[in-house]
Amino acid sequence: MTAKFKTLLLVPLFASCTAIEQQDAFLDSLPRPVNNIVFKDDFENGLGQWSQGSGTWTTSTPAMSGLALQSPSSTTATTFNITTAAPIDLTGRTACVLEYDTRFLLKGVAGVSANVLFGSTVIQTFKDTTGTSDISSATNFVRRKIPLPGNTAGRLSFVSSVTNDTTGFADWRIDNLTVTCNGAASTAATILEENFDASAANWSLNTLWAWNATGGVSGAGGLRTNGAPGNAYAATSTATYVPSINLTGAFGCQIQLFYDHSNSVAQNCLALDWNSNRLWAQCGSGTAGTLRLFLTANEDTAANTLQFRCIDANGALGGNNTCTVDQIRLTCQQ
Repeated sequence: MTAKFKTLLLVPLFASCTAIEQQDAFLDSLPRPVNNIVFKDDFENGLGQWSQGSGTWTTSTPAMSGLALQSPSSTTATTFNITTAAPIDLTGRTACVLEYDTRFLLKGVAGVSANVLFGSTVIQTFKDTTGTSDISSATNFVRRKIPLPGNTAGRLSFVSSVTNDTTGFADWRIDNLTVTCNGAASTAATILEENFDASAANWSLNTLWAWNATGGVSGAGGLRTNGAPGNAYAATSTATYVPSINLTGAFGCQIQLFYDHSNSVAQNCLALDWNSNRLWAQCGSGTAGTLRLFLTANEDTAANTLQFRCIDANGALGGNNTCTVDQIRLTCQQ
């Protein structure tokens, strides 16, 4: 074989190698895909990824599959918490979501609660400590999820409070937990918005509730009860949102509103009921503020009702109870 012929054979080979090297260099320069699953635990192998903060959390049945994390119980008022042993690092990641199966029976006693935290921020609430109705998924496990803040790191915590293990307990179970990132970003949707500037057309008002043209925020319209000292308010006065509220496919739902509760008698309250469950109440000394309340336990349900109650249990003693609500907004992720 002549030297010239050898050279002719090697030229395509060298050209081919150069092209492959250029292709590899180009591929190396592209951003590497990031694994969508950042953290997961199905609790089949115990609680090695968790740190017991207070109380003894266990793995048990029933579960969605195999074993589930179960909250503790106590004969006295206690707050329990369990936290991931290491921070969950979301640095450089976007569209992060916490998702898990859960079953819960949170007794309708003031002081009983169940919350999920990322770092020091509450990101989900199944029951607030002020609620006085049972919050339950019956015997079913339901899927719950919540967006997490991207480009940060924090420990994930489950926190429950009880008053006792008979009338004030929290039976809360978690299974098939994952934190994923870099998926399709969710979008925020406004499900309900009421500023009462023109009317209260969407509301059924009974007893002393009425639309007030100057009774809301900054002197604009609002819902308000109107009475005088000694007026017993027929025990309870209600304002009910008439359209059914659909949360199908919704998650990360939160209701926000302005409230004003002018009262100095302990028995009198302004309360928020959702599906006839008392989720929140402000009783006793009068106060005004902005309420932000998660609706985690009721997400992904098709038909829901919202009602405010102005309760005067002590009208005969002169403790008139004036209640105001305004600027109601319910938003969810979809």
